[in-house]
Amino acid sequence: MKKKKILNKIAILFGVVLFTGCSDFLDNESDTQKQGAESITTIVDLRNTTANLYTAPWFGFNQSSYEVCDGRGNNLLADATSSTYANFAGFSESSSTAGLSNFWSSLYNISAQSSYVINDYAPNVRLHVNDEAKINACEAEARFMRGTAYWYLAMVWHDVPIIESPNSLVLSPKVNPNRFEDVIQFAINDLEYAVKWLPLSDTKGRVTKYSAEGMLARVSLTAANYAMGNHFSQDYLTRNAIASNTILAQFYFDKAKALTENILTEGLSNYALLADYEDLFKVQNNNNKESLFSIQVIPLSSVYGLGNTRQQSLAGSTTLTNGLNAYGGSIFCGYDILHLYVLDGAKSRMRGNIFVATETYNYLATHTAAKSWTVTNEKCNIKKFVVGSKEDTAGYAINNNSGLMTPVMRMAEVYLMYTEAAMGINDVTSDAIAVDRFNKVRQRAFSLNIADYVAKTSVTRNDLFKERRMEFFMEGLFWQDIVRRSFYDMDWAKKYLNNKLKEQDALTELTNYVWYHYTYNPVRLASTGGFTNSPRASTVVAREAVHNLGSATYVHAVGANCNIWALPYPQVDASKNPLLNQEPVKFNF
Repeated sequence: MKKKKILNKIAILFGVVLFTGCSDFLDNESDTQKQGAESITTIVDLRNTTANLYTAPWFGFNQSSYEVCDGRGNNLLADATSSTYANFAGFSESSSTAGLSNFWSSLYNISAQSSYVINDYAPNVRLHVNDEAKINACEAEARFMRGTAYWYLAMVWHDVPIIESPNSLVLSPKVNPNRFEDVIQFAINDLEYAVKWLPLSDTKGRVTKYSAEGMLARVSLTAANYAMGNHFSQDYLTRNAIASNTILAQFYFDKAKALTENILTEGLSNYALLADYEDLFKVQNNNNKESLFSIQVIPLSSVYGLGNTRQQSLAGSTTLTNGLNAYGGSIFCGYDILHLYVLDGAKSRMRGNIFVATETYNYLATHTAAKSWTVTNEKCNIKKFVVGSKEDTAGYAINNNSGLMTPVMRMAEVYLMYTEAAMGINDVTSDAIAVDRFNKVRQRAFSLNIADYVAKTSVTRNDLFKERRMEFFMEGLFWQDIVRRSFYDMDWAKKYLNNKLKEQDALTELTNYVWYHYTYNPVRLASTGGFTNSPRASTVVAREAVHNLGSATYVHAVGANCNIWALPYPQVDASKNPLLNQEPVKFNF
């Protein structure tokens, strides 16, 4: 894509709409290939190059992360059992399953483009400009992106190759995967650099020091959970001068608590929770104050890779979108997440995430005679990321591009991470600050029915697990939450994934009804709580019969049916690099 064409699109953007929070940082070359380092000589050049890191490299991630992570987390139900969602929900994916390669390739593209900035562009600018702080800030943006990408790679594939220099991969394309603990450490190192050098504020849409603190807290909690399960090797402990996994777990919990505390005190002049959950995913509120990091797209661009395709994948009706593509008519939220929303009772959050029969949205279908959209389908299509028609979005939404900047980290996660960090290795916390921050997220979820909100006086691990699932539904985080819990509580994770918890308590909010079909209408079926009396059980094979859920190892295994904790490497990559299927090796820091 030529820079001139991108500049034309930005000029059109600012000529049409000014409320989006986009600005001149999108004045960049959206080319996913390396440029000649010698052409990058000024801070402006370098800033334009780092701007690309927010856009095209994330396109495949934006298409596939919810398929993989919400699919595996049983947040999705599809009528067609051969669909991508069905493969991930049923743990029947293979190395050639649609979406897997897209997700993987996008994350390594992010890593590669970031590494070019770190290894080539920033060093070249240092030869021409004497402003180390600004150059380091640009490098910090790149390290933020690369560290984030490696966290996702580690959580989905566990052990993966760490590629510091894409040039070296060209010369030697066959490389072993590195150990999970080293991938996590690599991400931590990048994010610590980002925390040190990113500014406290920047152009809307760009990451800041607080963004990096939030992402570093997310990775630190992952490391804490891993240490809780006694998984870090003696080599890792020795290298970090830590006596035991128990001490290491507390170290990472303390780290996460300090990072989130700083955001929730010093960062509140820049970031805050929005008052209404539904406002989070409206085009008009792009790059809002709750967003610490969002994938940036070029609104009104029809160029492949520069838009947001989530609406057309998830929207269930062209009537709603006024003729824009809507391919999500047979994709619904899973029964157990709907069941959880209903039992929880927070109306604003439920409306923001799923379409429930009888609910009316006065900001959708404004092109119709009713000037609104009333839901009639009694299976719940996905609401999140569905922004509506051109009329609903001030002209923004077009085919293949809703114009929505996709949030990757929000302030709500920071609040809940603080509570988790304060809880530490315990199963409950009554710490007043930690409970208050958890309650702030819950209170916002009840903004439409605040009389039903009841503040908690303590927070359990199960409370956090449920709250994160409901809050971040379809944001590509729930599978990682299950994996993190398995690190230190494998027995619970196995029971959860194999639907055994309902044998202990049929009404538990943690019941995992794998692919139960349902009908839900809170008015027509009021006498049965809104649900059909007997949800039809799925024919999907029990997960325990398909996978070895009893395995306590997380090392990637060859074959789709060997180890659920590490997904298959994409077929094309494993064919080119057979060393992927070898044991992971230590990374040389």
